[in-house]
Amino acid sequence: MYMLRLSGKPKLQRRYAATDTLFGEKTLFEGNCTSEADMRIEGEVTGDLLTTGEVVIGEKGFVRSTVTARDVTIAGRMEGAVKADGIVRITATGRLIGTVQAGSLIIEKGALFQGTSQMAVTSDDRIFPCAMI
Repeated sequence: MYMLRLSGKPKLQRRYAATDTLFGEKTLFEGNCTSEADMRIEGEVTGDLLTTGEVVIGEKGFVRSTVTARDVTIAGRMEGAVKADGIVRITATGRLIGTVQAGSLIIEKGALFQGTSQMAVTSDDRIFPCAMI
């Protein structure tokens, strides 16, 4: 993403998305991880992940756990449960065997999803009984 600064001379700046926690390729992590930062997984993780940020499982990543986050993108493989307040996206290279509870679920063509999904109910989505007039 490029940004244009309007004060003074126009200046083109490159803005990078930050990943605060990285489980790199060839990394094996076993245990639970709690964070307020975004996470990216390119290695193998077994255990629960809890963050108020975003979790991205890269194409080489493999996760066996419960992932609780704001948003989750699965481009690698995951077995377990995903709980997201926002969006869960399974990309064309992604594989999820498990359950999803999210505000929105996006499954791209070519992705694999075996399991169940449940949309989070917000106060705007509540169903109210009808009254006959």
